[in-house]
Amino acid sequence: MNVLRVGFVGTRTTNVGPTVSFFRNVLGLGVVRDDPEWSILQLPTGRLDFVEIYDQDFDEERVAPAGVSLFVAFVVDDLEGAQREVRAAGIEASDIVWAAEAFDSPSLEGFGWFFVHAPDGNVYVIESESE
Repeated sequence: MNVLRVGFVGTRTTNVGPTVSFFRNVLGLGVVRDDPEWSILQLPTGRLDFVEIYDQDFDEERVAPAGVSLFVAFVVDDLEGAQREVRAAGIEASDIVWAAEAFDSPSLEGFGWFFVHAPDGNVYVIESESE
């Protein structure tokens, strides 16, 4: 597996507004989506690199698995190959979510991810921008 960078940080909170304000006003990230349930801020490292802030009750398993409060995504150059490697290592990995299909958005063609249940008990995300 070839990890290129960290491309995503997601967090669940009961304080979405103040958390968005922190990332926008203190860290200077641009707001892509400002919603009380799911806000997105742009990271400077790539067009699909984000900080996403979810309300504690946000329920969209394709985006943020239940019970996960903080997770990080690693961008790789071969998503399907990375999934095979993770599974071959005996580590639980979800199916791949292809964003264009999941959200009916052709502009997201080739962008996908899967969740990894790592040995430390945390959930991580592996993502890629091309099929």
